[in-house]
Amino acid sequence: MDITSAFATYGTCVERETEVRENVQAAVKDLEKTSYAINTGLEKMHNTKGIQNLQSICEDCVSQLTNVPALYEALQEKVPAGEYYRFHHNFRGTTQRLVAATCLITYLRENRLAPHEEVAQSLGLCTQREKGFHLDLEDYLLGTLSISHELARLAINSVSAGDYARPFQIQQFLRDLHAAYSLLFPKNELRKKFDELKYALKKTEEVVYNLSVFQTPRHISVVVFITHNCSCF
Repeated sequence: MDITSAFATYGTCVERETEVRENVQAAVKDLEKTSYAINTGLEKMHNTKGIQNLQSICEDCVSQLTNVPALYEALQEKVPAGEYYRFHHNFRGTTQRLVAATCLITYLRENRLAPHEEVAQSLGLCTQREKGFHLDLEDYLLGTLSISHELARLAINSVSAGDYARPFQIQQFLRDLHAAYSLLFPKNELRKKFDELKYALKKTEEVVYNLSVFQTPRHISVVVFITHNCSCF
């Protein structure tokens, strides 16, 4: 085969690869739109009225999460068989955000951490790598760690909204999460997220400490002032 014939073949391959990448990116874009909508909905929980209506906010977000499995199915159809990790970087960030949203909703509704298998099922994915398209364990772990920041914010904003029990609940949950992740001896990217968890736990403990010191109603305004001025989010 001469050079011209060879490059004609290469050109066909390049065109095919470009088409695959564009199709994958289009499917990821649809997934990102839903992820953004869900996280925008969850942001409402930090408002005073939002903290008083957490269950309603969660229900709205869950209704949007029901669209996610179909979107992952559409994405899977665009990714060639056996090439999951070749295109994984295109959607891993979105997947981690969806994992975080799912875990946050589960915590707000049931005060627990949703395990790997449960989150995967809610997203319409499996957990077995050998089956191809799946929820990568590291994506689950990184997504789960991401909720610590939002919970620390919620602990502070709960005081402003008059919910003085919630910071204690969040503190215990973050302590349990910290203890669990300590067993993994996290490194690299997981280590960075683990450090964020430690920071969020520290901020939550400050809120709880202030509430413990200023227990009478006449001191609540002081607590609100202290919690907001000792935290920078």
